Amino acid sequence: MERTGKLVMQGKIGQGIEKVKETFGKIKNFFLEVGVEAKKVTWPTFKEVRDTTIVVIIAVFIFGIFLYLVDLALAEILKILYKFAS
Repeated sequence: MERTGKLVMQGKIGQGIEKVKETFGKIKNFFLEVGVEAKKVTWPTFKEVRDTTIVVIIAVFIFGIFLYLVDLALAEILKILYKFAS
């Protein structure tokens, strides 16, 4: 009886070890595939990065000014409404 229990436990431990090996194999394969895909990427040139960065900075300033003006207008509208309410 004891011998059977040991064999069952050894089988389960062996299955567990195989599962761990399989998981590490999948992780290794994933990172190998990531490396292969990263080599296929067309990276932007310095000029492309610089140009798009400038566009983003200009857009941020334009939207910032726009939102500031909208905020001022809404503040004035609320002041007028509060004057009429009181």
